[in-house]
Parts: sequence; C-alpha cells; structure tokens
Amino acid sequence: MADGDGLPVAVIGAGGSGILAAIALRRAGLPVEICEARGGVGGTWRYDPDGHGSACYESLVTNTSRLRTSPAARRIPGRPWQYVPHAEMLAYFEDLTDRFDLRRNLRLNWKVAQAVRDESDWVLHSEAGEVLRCRAVVCALGVNGRPRTAPLRGTFTGEQMHSAGYREPTRFAGKDVLVIGLGTSGCEIAGELAGTARSVRVAVRSPSWTMTRRWAGVPLDWLDNPMVARVVPWRMRRSFFAATSRLTTGRLHRHGRPRPTRRCGDDVIAISDSFPRAVRAGLVEFRAEVLDVDGRTVRFADHTSADVDVIVHATGFDLPTEFLPQELSPGMGGLYRGIAHPEADDLFFVGLVEAHRALLPIAEQQAIWTAAVLSGQLPLPGPSERRRVAIQEAKRRLRDFGDRREFLVDYAKYLATLRRDRRAGGPAGITTRA
Repeated sequence: MADGDGLPVAVIGAGGSGILAAIALRRAGLPVEICEARGGVGGTWRYDPDGHGSACYESLVTNTSRLRTSPAARRIPGRPWQYVPHAEMLAYFEDLTDRFDLRRNLRLNWKVAQAVRDESDWVLHSEAGEVLRCRAVVCALGVNGRPRTAPLRGTFTGEQMHSAGYREPTRFAGKDVLVIGLGTSGCEIAGELAGTARSVRVAVRSPSWTMTRRWAGVPLDWLDNPMVARVVPWRMRRSFFAATSRLTTGRLHRHGRPRPTRRCGDDVIAISDSFPRAVRAGLVEFRAEVLDVDGRTVRFADHTSADVDVIVHATGFDLPTEFLPQELSPGMGGLYRGIAHPEADDLFFVGLVEAHRALLPIAEQQAIWTAAVLSGQLPLPGPSERRRVAIQEAKRRLRDFGDRREFLVDYAKYLATLRRDRRAGGPAGITTRA
C-alpha cells in the first residue's frame, strides 16, 4: 500500500499512542496530520483541575515502572525502578512532540465529529466545520473514551460523577461517598478518599484481582520477564499473577473485601498502593451491587442500604469511535492483528489494546506495523483473510481471558507476532528508535 496521491495519513488523538503513531509514520516517509480534540498533547496525562477533558487526577502515577513504560522511541528520564507522576509523563510527551517535529502537523482543538469514506479517500469533519481529506485513518484513542455510568433505578438527589471527573480528595471531606466499581480507578479513588471522606463504601458486582506496584521495593512488572513470557503459556503464567496478587494484597477478605470470582487475569488487574492500606485500616466498607436509589438512600443487592452524599461511578468507558461509520466500528467482528479493520484497508487502530503490561511499548509496535503497511513494506492480506485471522485471534483471547475484555492480549506473544509479520513481509523494516 504505497503513497500515491500525496494525501496525509490522519492520526486521530495526540496522546501517547497518537504521538508514537505519528513518529512511526513520519519515519516511514509518510505525510501525517494529527487531530487532537484537546488544547494540547498528552491525552490522559493532561491534568485539568476543573475536571474537564481527561481522566487525569492530581495524584495519578503510572502503574508500571519507568523501565517497562518506556517505548523504544525514547526512554522516560529518571531512575528505571521509579513510577512516573502525570506531570512528568506530560512533559515527556511534549518533548517527544518537539523532538520529532510533530507540531507543524498537529491540529489542536480539532475534534473529529464525523469520518466519511468515499470511493478512494477519507474525509474528516471537525466539530467546528473544518474538513481534512486523507488517504488513511489511524485511530489512536485507546479504550478509555466516553465515560460509562452504571444505570441506577430510581432517583438519586445527591451528587453523581464518573471517575474520569475525579481530581483530588479534599472536596469530599465530611461526606459519605459510594464508589461503584472495583477496577484500578475504583480502588485508587476509594483508597485516596479513605480518611478524608466521612465514610467510603464500595459497591462490588464483580470482585477483581488487585496488586500493589512493588514487593520488597522491587517493581512487580520487573518480575514478569518478556523473554520468559514469550515461551511460557498464559495459562501457566496466570498462576504467577495470582500468587503475586495474594502476596501483595492477600487476606483483604478478612476485612470485608469480596474474593475474586473470576480467574486471575480475565480482567485488568487493579493496581493500587493506597487501597490495601485503607482496607486493612478498616476505612473502606464493601457492599453488593446497587439495587436502586431513592433520594440519598441507596439499596444494595445484599438487602442492606446506606445514605450517601456522592456516588462515584468507576464503571469504565465506551469506545470513543462514534465518529466512524457504524459498519466500521472496531467492535464489529474484531480487528486483524488488533490493528487493521477487516473491511477497510485504510483504517487502523493504534493503542486499542489492554494487557497486563505497560501499554506504550505495545502501541509503539502497533504503530511501526501500521507504518510498514501504509508505506508498502508489509503487504496487507485481503478482507476474507483478515476476517478469518481476526476471528481466530478473538477465539484465542476468549480462551485465555474470558469474555469481559475483548481487547486484552498476551503482550509477549502479541508483540512477537507483530515483529514476525514485519520480518516476513518486507525489507529491513523500520524503527522509531532515535
């Protein structure tokens, strides 16, 4: 798929995945235009104290160490065993943007309202009425798009918010707070509010596995060696993750935390340091899922009730791809290699992935693979073959991780597959290493 008409490749999103996609495309000699809805780069890591625009809160740090979080394009500065605060991550992305001269092709405050595919090209329409014609589209928006709230039966007269709007704990002082959901966001917010809010309750429908960032001072992601992960089946590594979870946050059930009901790894493992401490200190109370609400009274499925002032929905996100034609939604039948749409050879997704691992290096390899296809170095199979492989890969994910997370991958084997494609598909390949 060589560039024949001079039109740019449109990268939608200037978070980490979008920046890495633009770098890979630029390195492959392709013209690029980056469309970003916000007023700057950085995506989730762009902190807005007013609670608008991203899910970055004041105390946010990475869940993976600097060493494992760093893509090959450039190592994140600092000691490799440390975790990165949001301000440093944003500075890192600003530096990448300047280092690879991306600002001249960066359209800020350019939110894509509609993407239309005509006979040969894509036409993007912004909310402000601007138009961009491009030869291909790379969606680099990740999985955390539009906040999704839990449906509540009845009328709640207190305050409700999604975890994406949470910023810091002091405004909750003296309030009774209910957090719905026990993923990473739910754990981190509940742990941070404990001791500041008058009370913190967590409504749990599907108890998740939890672990801390370190054990005995060592980052836990250092214990999962990528070389070992490439040859050891996930079903065997699963027990390692379960043992690590028990080692770092075990026995929380003695303090009321429900035991996980699914296999370890079937969902994204919640990472939090503050949450286990708060639970052990008796500062977090657990309830079953919400049954209904009436005024400020919340009734739970375990036949208990509580009066609360604030409900925080830590209930995940819907994909931020509503601007695409419905038939090209990434959730319709799966993606080839988790990147290429089976029905359109000019639509790609970078960063639409989850893993028990840092996501930036995975998104970077997806970006390099995409650039290899668009530059003609890697032939893309036809639609029928892409559909066949996408179905096969979806079945493998279902076997390994269950049906809750359709974009969850075994990172080591997935990355090995992308690299093998590039080695087999063309010449020396491309790299984003500076």
